Amino acid sequence: MTVSVRRTARPLTALALVAAAAAGCAGPGGDTTRAGASPAAPSSPAAPEEAGEGSGEESEEKTSGKDDFSASPRSSVSRPEGDDRDASSSGRYATLPASISGRVPVFRHGPRTEAPRDARGEEKAEEDGENRENREKSENAEKTEKAEKSGDKGDKVVALTFDAALSAEDRERAEEDGKRHDNPGLIAALRREKVPSTVFMSGLWAQTYKHQARSIGRDDLFEVGNLSHSHRAFTRDCRDLPALAPGKQLADVRKGRKAIRAAGVKNLTPYFRFPGGCFDDRSRRAVAPARVTAVAGDVVAPDAEEKDPGKVAERVLKDVRPGSVVVLHCDREKAPATEKAVRRIVPELRERGYRIVHVSEMIASAMGRD
Repeated sequence: MTVSVRRTARPLTALALVAAAAAGCAGPGGDTTRAGASPAAPSSPAAPEEAGEGSGEESEEKTSGKDDFSASPRSSVSRPEGDDRDASSSGRYATLPASISGRVPVFRHGPRTEAPRDARGEEKAEEDGENRENREKSENAEKTEKAEKSGDKGDKVVALTFDAALSAEDRERAEEDGKRHDNPGLIAALRREKVPSTVFMSGLWAQTYKHQARSIGRDDLFEVGNLSHSHRAFTRDCRDLPALAPGKQLADVRKGRKAIRAAGVKNLTPYFRFPGGCFDDRSRRAVAPARVTAVAGDVVAPDAEEKDPGKVAERVLKDVRPGSVVVLHCDREKAPATEKAVRRIVPELRERGYRIVHVSEMIASAMGRD
């Protein structure tokens, strides 16, 4: 299930929830499309996707004759499972209900109200001046009327998310060569610019950089999501990530959450990101008992292994649209240009009229919890 939402000044009057078996976000290697579990194409707008597509379970999903998701737009709250309590047990964080077929829901992006800049330019170039002016006047009048009826004041929101990933292999190599997979300069820049951000940590990252995890997780500027414990792939062929056996996936999600809590993180959300951005029907069903909402992204920054911050910033600013969930990395070794790129991205987004928000705000708006 991929969810599109509109941030409004008052609770939403409608919510479109559509099925999706594959969407994605970049992992430490800047993942690209693969068979059976495809991260979202960063430059393409989100569109409804058929349940089970490319997953090997297509017939099961499509023969049911029902949509993947059917529920009223109300918030669902993750409940404690024994001693393994979710951060949402207090009702602070809204979650999306699992699909009727038992798959974990996937949140990919928010509203889709503005076309990409280059696409608009192509459309304008094809129209003559008079026809274009008349068409724009008509569209603007229609949008204004709809906004007045729905209470939408044209709020443009974007969420910046950062993957703080560390695997056992990375940690072992780091101990040998002294390389670091944290990025305190990036966190300091976000604090300096007062940028609300969502940081997805692997359990091993939280254990290794415990003091930083605790600092991030006790600062209201940030909220923390779970990136699993081992940061192994939840599908068989997710680029260079070693695969985690299906029978161990749920335990790895819960272990990651425990490790993050043990590091002293207080702002732990019930949001989960699949390592490498790769998932399929089987993995979505496997982690559903953890009662998480999986968060993908529609803008995947090409910051993995990139040394030029200008290229990273240019790509993000080109692809971003109202409601975008941007995927970046918190790793000074594997994503050395991210800090400087963010220092370019944030002022430009604000200049364009965007309001940077936590992922939780987008989801709460979708569930009518403004």
